Amino acid sequence: MHELPLLLFTLLLQGSVGITLWLALLPARGISPRGGVLLAFAMACTGLLASTLHMGYPLNALNALRHVASSWLSREVVFASLYLAALGLCTLLALWRKPGGRLLLPLAALFGVIDVYCMAQIYINTAVITWQHFNTLILFMGSVGIVGSVFAALTAPDTRSRRVTLAVMLAALVVLVRLLVQPLWMSALSGHAQTVTLPHAPLAAFAQLRSLYTLSWAVSVAGMIAFVLGGLRHAKGLLLAGSALLLLAEIALRFIFFSIG
Repeated sequence: MHELPLLLFTLLLQGSVGITLWLALLPARGISPRGGVLLAFAMACTGLLASTLHMGYPLNALNALRHVASSWLSREVVFASLYLAALGLCTLLALWRKPGGRLLLPLAALFGVIDVYCMAQIYINTAVITWQHFNTLILFMGSVGIVGSVFAALTAPDTRSRRVTLAVMLAALVVLVRLLVQPLWMSALSGHAQTVTLPHAPLAAFAQLRSLYTLSWAVSVAGMIAFVLGGLRHAKGLLLAGSALLLLAEIALRFIFFSIG
């Protein structure tokens, strides 16, 4: 898949932002703060490295900074850099056991959320009709919520903790909101003629992947149910199964997203 670098970039960066948000708003007790920050930083670095593989000449990435006032891509690069810098500093402070990292985490999380918003706007403002909908923003922000919730639940010291309850509630909310948006997105697509965006035909590509699309949502709903039941029944096994299904669905939905563009 030629869009694999973008799949890795978007999912890993959004997942990193989700973890950072949880660490900033509700610090983990079951995992070392250094471990959580290091995981978020490693995911962000890996994602950004993957994004450079999508460019023919990675050194030309600096050219994207020239049009911050008018280009969503430029804004995304700026806020991704700010996010990585703030999170990197938090990581160093945590590893060196120095104070101040906890205070920087909310700022890093804010940069990250803005970056994800800019990332979504890049695709919404393209000529690809399957992306020109707020469903793209819901998809991207949803990944932040789901990956963050999985991290929060699996790193909680006890399945009976408030952290797990909040995580399963957030994951359920994200999946349900996304499901409610799908009919609106499908309706918007049906209003378009068979528009060709060279060299791709987005609607034709989506029609070919309709079965995978349906299966992906079924997996997401099944994962959400298992995740919620695991949290409410304090069953670690169900939490793990639900987490695996939710993450698998995220990968599949992101594959579809880039395949129909």
